[in-house]
Amino acid sequence: MSLNLQGIIAAMPTPFSEDGEVDRDKLKSNLEYWNRTDLLGYLILGSTGEFPHLTVDEKLAVVETVREGIAPEKLLLVGTGELSTRQTIDMTRRAHDYGADGAVVVTPFYYKKVLHDEEHEAHYLRIADASPIPIMIYLIPQFAGVYLMPETVARLAEHQNIIGLKESSADLAAIRDIFREVKTNDFKIMIGGPSIYTQGLEAGATGAIFAIAALAPNACLEIEHAYRHGNYEFAEKLQTRLTTLAKATTVKGVGHLKAAMDRVGLYGYLPRSPLPVPTTDDLAAIETAFEECGFFEKSEDGQLWIEKQNYYMTEFAD
Repeated sequence: MSLNLQGIIAAMPTPFSEDGEVDRDKLKSNLEYWNRTDLLGYLILGSTGEFPHLTVDEKLAVVETVREGIAPEKLLLVGTGELSTRQTIDMTRRAHDYGADGAVVVTPFYYKKVLHDEEHEAHYLRIADASPIPIMIYLIPQFAGVYLMPETVARLAEHQNIIGLKESSADLAAIRDIFREVKTNDFKIMIGGPSIYTQGLEAGATGAIFAIAALAPNACLEIEHAYRHGNYEFAEKLQTRLTTLAKATTVKGVGHLKAAMDRVGLYGYLPRSPLPVPTTDDLAAIETAFEECGFFEKSEDGQLWIEKQNYYMTEFAD
């Protein structure tokens, strides 16, 4: 099995209503905006989607809602990682039944002190054998506290149903080590942090899965476009600005991203407890980031920030 993984995929937050329930209408409303962009697709139920805070029924409701609202040409990746192999297989099969194109499986993290690469490798192989859709490995050591050896990733890459890796450590040296070990061209690596995106592309990555793409999709796409067309200096300039925006929003957590989404006309609202919400100082820093990054301009009434389009070559030419 294979999927097109060349491009930018947005990691989508899960919206909650004022009573704390998954808000399917707001999710569809956000999708309508993202569908109008050239994003390759979406990852739902990842870290940005607060997957540890959702019940199985809520997760399936999110998958169903996104499948109903997604543009037909876009890719739908679903985070299906659970704490046990059995649960992950079940969630992956159910995600397929609800229309997922591929599954992104985080490393099991609760028993991390007694789980070694041998157990993780067996975990992924069993899932891949049982899954009706392609599998991507998800490495995010800053949350999961788990990283796999490059040799382990390379062995997993040989499985025909393990098609790629979402690497979110922002450790460029570690990514290069993985590329040195992987021997098959069918295995794709996608970058999870905007600060090293162009460097990751240079190392061999095919694209990215970014939370910041939910906030500034056009900026992310323009970086990719500039790099693919050999305008490396311009791509680096945009990446620096995007990284500054990310530091004030996505890097600080889902609550900060959701607050920023509220400022651009999308629905963010609040994360589920115990995730933090932005302080007054944090909100001021988000406003400053909008002002300084150059990707947004104020709406006519001055109430929202609107992402600019088709302006970059003149805006950042000097």
